[in-house]
Amino acid sequence: MNLKGEYSGLTSYSVGDVVRGTDGIIYALRKPCPSGTAPTNSLYWERIEQVKASDILEMIFDAIDLSEAGALYGKVANNLTTTAAGKILDARQGKNLKGLIDDQADLLDALNPDGKTLVLASSTASSTKKFAITVDDDGELTATEVTE
Repeated sequence: MNLKGEYSGLTSYSVGDVVRGTDGIIYALRKPCPSGTAPTNSLYWERIEQVKASDILEMIFDAIDLSEAGALYGKVANNLTTTAAGKILDARQGKNLKGLIDDQADLLDALNPDGKTLVLASSTASSTKKFAITVDDDGELTATEVTE
């Protein structure tokens, strides 16, 4: 059995393919059929009344390529500084990144409470200047120096 998901009239199916029809019923293809033949056509498709748990497990394991599992493990990055292409982010680091992004969003909300003005500061050794960047309703930006 080859689990193929929802039936599509645009997909070519092979004997042994199993699909969910638009009626929600599970069908298995028992002999070659023309492309676009709906699973309700009992000449080619058989309605599955009962599926054994072992058949379901077999379909799941067939869908998972276990030979890739070892190769994938070596590609997991367990830090927030990896820059190498082809690395997969560990879920713990994803959670950390989400926390950092949320913190930055909170900071921006505090700096930009009305959603239209952001205050930025530019510092040199001798002075600090603040600028208010405002977005009007047309999306135009205006920068003005803030004096205290």
